[in-house]
Amino acid sequence: MRFTKSLAVAFGGVCGAGVRWILQTKFSLSSYGQIPWMILSINVTGCCFLGILLGKKVTQKIYLLLGVGFCGGMTTFSTFAVDTASLMRDSQLNEALIYASISIIGGLLFFLVGRETSKRWL
Repeated sequence: MRFTKSLAVAFGGVCGAGVRWILQTKFSLSSYGQIPWMILSINVTGCCFLGILLGKKVTQKIYLLLGVGFCGGMTTFSTFAVDTASLMRDSQLNEALIYASISIIGGLLFFLVGRETSKRWL
C-alpha cells in the first residue's frame, strides 16, 4: 500500500514537472530582467487546482497523485526564489517586489477561489 502511494506521488510529480517544462519552453512570457510571468501563471494555476482538489474532498489516492504529485511538480517555490533573487541581483527591485507580492497574494487568492468554486459548483 505504501509503495502505491509513493508511486502515485512520483507519477504525478513527473507529469506536473513535464507540464511546467513544456509551458515554460513553449510560452515563455518574459525576457532577462523582467518579471517571469509564465512561472507566476503556472504557480497560481497550480494553487487554484490544489484548491479545487481540497474543496472537492477527493480521496487520499487522488490527492496524493494530483495534489502532492502533480501540483507539487508543476508549481515551484525554488524557481520563484531564484527568479526573485535574480531580479534583485539585477537591480530590478521594483520588479522583484511586484513579482514576490503577486506570487504570494495571488497564490493564496487562486487557492481560495479554486476551493470555493469546487465546493459550490463541482
